[in-house]
Amino acid sequence: MKKLTIVRLTVSPLAACGAAALLITGLTSCEKDQGPLILEGHGDHGHSCDTVVDPPAGDTLSYNNFIKPMLAKGCVQGCHNPSHPKLDLRPPVSYNQLLTDGYHAPYVDPANPESSLLIRHLRGEELLMPQGGPAWPSEKIDSVLLWIRQGALNN
Repeated sequence: MKKLTIVRLTVSPLAACGAAALLITGLTSCEKDQGPLILEGHGDHGHSCDTVVDPPAGDTLSYNNFIKPMLAKGCVQGCHNPSHPKLDLRPPVSYNQLLTDGYHAPYVDPANPESSLLIRHLRGEELLMPQGGPAWPSEKIDSVLLWIRQGALNN
């Protein structure tokens, strides 16, 4: 077991939530933990205000620890589950669905991240996702874009 180490600690206001969020990077509690932490807060507007902290310089954003949970929380509950005819984003199958198995796969393009179908939907350049829900904050979309820029690894 690794020793608990805090590399950076920052307190930052979340304007959209009207609350403060504690942003921590470099926190490792055991071998499987890597990268930034996703911290959640709830403002008085009724929906969650997730914050994703960029990994320290040189680190790769982990799909399994950060992107997959955002997709599960923001996409699966409302629509993209086994009953959806084109894209199932449940954690066990989401990576393959995005890259090879989904109806319009690949939804991500590491060679041209900005034109990735997933990014275009999240930004509302295609049909805005999540449909009927609040749009994702730009910080969350930027985290997905960073993951794609880093090669859209299944890590």
